[in-house]
Amino acid sequence: MGRFKGDVSRQVIDETVELWRTKCLIADGSLTQSEETAIWTSGIAADLATRFTDNPIVGSDGGGTFASKFEVQLEGASPELRLFAAELLLVHFLFTSSVSRRGKVDIIEKTLADSEYTLDGDSVPYLAMSSVIGHPGIGFNTRRDLQLGFLIDFVIRLKKLSVEDRTGLLSDPWALEDFVREAPSQNQREMMHILLHLLHPDSFERIASGTHKREIADAFSQLLDGEVPDDWSTDRKLLAIRTALEDDFLVGGNIDGSIDFYHPPLQGVWQSRTGGEGEGTSDIESLEWKKQLILYGPPGTSKTFTARELSKTLILREALRSWGPRKFFDNKDLLDRLVVDHVEWVQLHPGYGYAEFIRGLRLEKEETRYQPGLLPNLIERIASQDLPDGLTPLPFVLVLDEINRTDLSAMLGEAFSLLERDKRDFSVTLPGINNGEGPTTLAMPSNLYIIGTMNEIDQSVETLDFALRRRFLWRECPFERDTLLEIVRHRWDEDVPERYSIEHAMGQIEIFADRAQELNDAIFHMDELGRAYQIGHTYFADITFFLERWLSTGRSRPQSGTYLWSPAGHVRAPLRDLWDRSLKPLLEQYLSGTDDRESSLSALESSFLKR
Repeated sequence: MGRFKGDVSRQVIDETVELWRTKCLIADGSLTQSEETAIWTSGIAADLATRFTDNPIVGSDGGGTFASKFEVQLEGASPELRLFAAELLLVHFLFTSSVSRRGKVDIIEKTLADSEYTLDGDSVPYLAMSSVIGHPGIGFNTRRDLQLGFLIDFVIRLKKLSVEDRTGLLSDPWALEDFVREAPSQNQREMMHILLHLLHPDSFERIASGTHKREIADAFSQLLDGEVPDDWSTDRKLLAIRTALEDDFLVGGNIDGSIDFYHPPLQGVWQSRTGGEGEGTSDIESLEWKKQLILYGPPGTSKTFTARELSKTLILREALRSWGPRKFFDNKDLLDRLVVDHVEWVQLHPGYGYAEFIRGLRLEKEETRYQPGLLPNLIERIASQDLPDGLTPLPFVLVLDEINRTDLSAMLGEAFSLLERDKRDFSVTLPGINNGEGPTTLAMPSNLYIIGTMNEIDQSVETLDFALRRRFLWRECPFERDTLLEIVRHRWDEDVPERYSIEHAMGQIEIFADRAQELNDAIFHMDELGRAYQIGHTYFADITFFLERWLSTGRSRPQSGTYLWSPAGHVRAPLRDLWDRSLKPLLEQYLSGTDDRESSLSALESSFLKR
């Protein structure tokens, strides 16, 4: 089953979904109100579609935020329409861990503000706002309009059916899947996958990304017995893969007695980033096809971490593919070692060139001779892999860190042309011959993959020539608000004393993430700076260190979660320290030499520190 048992609090979510199924989808009643009122009707859903889907508010109009725009769209709405919209938001929020309980409740209560309805704080649907199932991905928050648009369209189409037909459709997971996939293509996003899991958690995984589903199905395809019927969807394949894991390969589960694809050892086999949208081509798919990938963006945007995880995924994925599932799961310790041994890291710098990478002249016993550099030595290691009988060789990954700090074309030399997919394993002769030896050749093996990282601020992308650029696929690593929240949550558990819960602080942590986004938006639009000068997650994530120092004095838990700003809106010491010791010095350097440095810096400070 796709229910993740590690979070026992999902029981109230499942109870809420069952109420939604019976009271709202099959009947027309309310999810949150006890009286018999027709709320989930085709007419009310169509009214919301006219106001919301058919009349979008874009950009900064309507206040700029989803909540402010939604309020404008609901102006003059009946109490029943407001209740429907609020309950639609509640269903929308059931799955996600990327919005705090307070954030969920606030927007629901604001939607109900001008109606006669309220939420019962002791009701099951209200309590469900404190529970989570999974992280739905960045697109869930950035395109909430499309997520709600999907739900509205789903309700309108469902209500065209008879009660008997609705009941049958909602009870059949695969008929329901066919039905939801008839939604407009722009709405077939995270909410589509979430809805299927909510209504049938034993058939559909707790996965909100179509790309993730496809990657998992591809990575574990060997677990499927025999030929897969042509009409099987990815979700049907995942259910068969889960069944095989539960019955044969991971009996007892991989986390708290359950099978979950977002936990080791399964996660490392498939997961990589998707390029911003949950339905697009993933990093691992790009790397496997092109064999070279460059991760680029501002400093501190997790490029090194992404390269490390991508390398691990590539190796584990090939191990499962070539060794088969039984040998894969039986050789965990060996795989852990190979994941480390098969990744070669090189920090590039202006002094690193052809002699260090391909070959160079060196004095050896009073004779100058050509000596192989890093690449030929790595190729020799790849060719001489020594594994137990029955285990095929695995790929290697070469990570070139900060590729634009050296002359990359000169460093690659003859290897430049060998990067092409159709030139792999093709030999070229290197110039120069040692006394008593024949010519030296170089061939780039097909199982060597290259990942480059690049900070745009160090040197412009345009300085890499076009012939080199086309030999790589490129992956932008921008600042992302939700990624910052994930990093802060992870670091909080490591840095902040246990008695201070991040959930207590989450309201202000989300405001902090909003301010980080606003600061980077301001930098993006500055003539003196621009995109390359935006500030990465790792700079902002140092807030947990300053919080730990401030809290370590033994102070009581801040009132109402006011860890960063006081109840009166004054900046607290941790946030001030982050600005003074990290962000301000960085921006001062960025703005050095500009005419209005002080005024620009003051404006950025006000934007970031405001409550």
